Amino acid sequence: MKQSLPLALASFLCVTSAQAFEVNGGSVSLGYSSFVGKSNATDVNKLAFGASLEFGITQQFALQTDFSIANFGLTDLDNTNLALHGIGHLNEQTSVGAYVGKDRLAGIDQSYFGFEVGHQMNAFGTEAYVTFAEDDGSHGTVLGIKGDYKLGETSSVGAKFDNLNVEGFDATRVALTGEMGVAKDVTLTGEVGSVRFEDVGSESYVGIGLKMNFGAKRGATFDRRSLIDLLPGL
Repeated sequence: MKQSLPLALASFLCVTSAQAFEVNGGSVSLGYSSFVGKSNATDVNKLAFGASLEFGITQQFALQTDFSIANFGLTDLDNTNLALHGIGHLNEQTSVGAYVGKDRLAGIDQSYFGFEVGHQMNAFGTEAYVTFAEDDGSHGTVLGIKGDYKLGETSSVGAKFDNLNVEGFDATRVALTGEMGVAKDVTLTGEVGSVRFEDVGSESYVGIGLKMNFGAKRGATFDRRSLIDLLPGL
């Protein structure tokens, strides 16, 4: 899938047309994650920076751009991600989206596309997605769902499930998540979970970070969809 040119052009149009579009919201985050336990995987960790920005075209339609970069301890690898979402706000509670993106890890590009839906009802919020990736004849899918419950204006608890299924490789992640406000528009984020690798076994991990939302209360409508984000510490 040769999506790099349209993705770059769309992102360029989003930035250069910022004056014409209304900025709905966005977020900036910095996080650290690592496997824990007694195996050699505990030497592998990840330091990541990410940002999302959403532009409103009309009250019903919006564009969201994502950017992230990650450095992986032990492996000395870096990953860069760029993605674009087209979003439809069905009402104040429900939004649907379609997205394209590209991860670049150690000089190798992986393009993907997918669909997503989010719903907010009082203190409960849910989000689900499906991603399709294809490269040099191989293909794979990623499925995910998350939910959270707000404890206050800036605090919440939640859980998420993701499954990565690529030819010859399968991984499943389950995690508990939490956010706690520490300053105006800034939250401390935490995550504890486990990743099960096909034919290898499970590894537990922990993650911690800081996130700043601006604009709308929830920042950008959807989470980033980088494939590498699915595997903390790898």
